[in-house]
Amino acid sequence: MDVGAAGGVHRAWRRIARQAIGVGFEPDAREAAPLGAAQRMFARWIFCRGLAVPVATPAGARLLHLTRSPQCSSTLRPGAAALTEWAFAELFEVTETRALPAMTLEAALVAGKIDRVDWLKCDTQGLDLKLYLSVPETWRARMLAVEFEPGLIDAYEGEDKLADVLAAMGREPFWLADLDVGRTPRGRPVLLAERLGAGAARWVRRLGPGAPGWANARFLRDVAKRPEALDRRGYLLAWVFATITGQHGYALTVATEGGRRCGDGLFAEMAAASVRSLRWAMARGFPAMVWRRLKRW
Repeated sequence: MDVGAAGGVHRAWRRIARQAIGVGFEPDAREAAPLGAAQRMFARWIFCRGLAVPVATPAGARLLHLTRSPQCSSTLRPGAAALTEWAFAELFEVTETRALPAMTLEAALVAGKIDRVDWLKCDTQGLDLKLYLSVPETWRARMLAVEFEPGLIDAYEGEDKLADVLAAMGREPFWLADLDVGRTPRGRPVLLAERLGAGAARWVRRLGPGAPGWANARFLRDVAKRPEALDRRGYLLAWVFATITGQHGYALTVATEGGRRCGDGLFAEMAAASVRSLRWAMARGFPAMVWRRLKRW
């Protein structure tokens, strides 16, 4: 499930899309065009044109603040005062506010006759964690991968920040498998225009030194926590997800635990494949390690 699917088909999913059902939310029509590829790539594709919300609204609708940059649109209002300190403030300027149909993730899945989420990816500009926690606990216990894009700066009113995500996910049966910090230059656009000329903020955004502004965080299911919630399918998919995201050491753990719990010879083959992948990854990384050591000398 991809909530905020404007970027098209998630790169990690392209290897498994033919065997998967994809569910995408993207309410901003300006960003819906790339989703056409998803319809052809997945075994089945369900596109939800409305908003994903943590709690159902009585009217069945919610306001979306459309911003100058489609990637910054959100149901949360941008924090205008705090954003004036950043060179990309103009991207968050609200150009229009629309009432759009809204539904919870659970309602969308039930409507599509789906009873679980294996991999949840959220990029909702401030609501990622709340959306994840709105999924029934029994579903979360079986979920195998979760991705968020939380902020590090005050971009939206009432948003979920990275610290909130890390604290909450520490109480869930997941471990942090990847964290990529996005950077953007800090500088007041008015001051930049005054000292560097009109349009300076745009060039500073592209060329200026950046500061941490947001993060892309990927969590994988920890098979050592609440193992009773995982069946054979869960172990198999957990291994697939660890493998396609390059976590071969952890994939070996999943295959070993899956074989111990399920008593299936297939898991031995998976473990052997993980060992081969891990050896190959180390071989590819060896030249870079040598180069780093040479640079120190």
